[in-house]
Amino acid sequence: MRFNRLQHPEVRYEVTDLCNASCIMCPREKHDRAHGIMDQEKYETSIDEVVLLGCKRVVLTGFGEPFLDKNLELKIAYAKSKGLKTHLITNGSVLTERRRKAVIESGLDEMRISFYGMTSGSYNSVMRGLNYETTVKRILAFLDERTNTEVQIFYLILPENESHVEHFKNFWESKVDAIEIWKPHNFGDGRDYRERDLEKKTCGRPKHGPLQIQWNGEVIPCCYDYNNNIVLGNAFEQPVMNILYGKRYSELRMQHETGDFPPYCDQCDQLLPHEDALVYTNRHDLPNSEAVKLSNTDLYNLIDNREFQ
Repeated sequence: MRFNRLQHPEVRYEVTDLCNASCIMCPREKHDRAHGIMDQEKYETSIDEVVLLGCKRVVLTGFGEPFLDKNLELKIAYAKSKGLKTHLITNGSVLTERRRKAVIESGLDEMRISFYGMTSGSYNSVMRGLNYETTVKRILAFLDERTNTEVQIFYLILPENESHVEHFKNFWESKVDAIEIWKPHNFGDGRDYRERDLEKKTCGRPKHGPLQIQWNGEVIPCCYDYNNNIVLGNAFEQPVMNILYGKRYSELRMQHETGDFPPYCDQCDQLLPHEDALVYTNRHDLPNSEAVKLSNTDLYNLIDNREFQ
């Protein structure tokens, strides 16, 4: 283990935990931690630090809609100025003409859009608070105007939209760089889509996963900890290496290695076999047994510590 380098080349910054939607699969009604937007100066200081530690790419998304941060494009541009690849996950609803122009000019490398319905009825019932026609129009405009940004669109199969899977594929696959179709996960303790009473093995995140920094600097094990139940330190108050190889993080890694999982991890479906969760992808040609071990933002096997090109 190298104590002067990050354990994964990606760092995730939750630029905000605020959202303009109340999607039914997302446990936003249980989200009771402090809300806010990441300070620009603290973000830039953190970027400067992680670049020296081997960071190659940043994901500017957490438990919220990143475009609600008015400085999002500044954050992208700053990361790009340091030689980093940039990625974000959005619902696409805030891609107004002004924001489309700004995000294109910022140099964003990859955008993943969550789009969970192919009619007004199904989309609006799943992605509550958003409007199907408006969002489709804005996404299509971005696809037409983009220069170098790769776009992926993801679909979750739910009772409200399961009859529209083929429509989703037929409509979007030729328009974007990649699509994926998944069954929903439980989002930690937030939902009950997947069975929990199965043999558990480490998800690999404490040992090989990306560093997850929340909007207020708190470091957590992964994006499924939407309420910051397991806080391992604060990246705005102490060196990242002191957190990553400090007592709390080291204890978490040991718990995952021995199978003596802490309570929040113990109920998480990411510890369980779920090869059937991925229904379709054209993002790669890996078998499901490999695909479900990947970080959801890159082709990095979290169990075996291998990166696919």
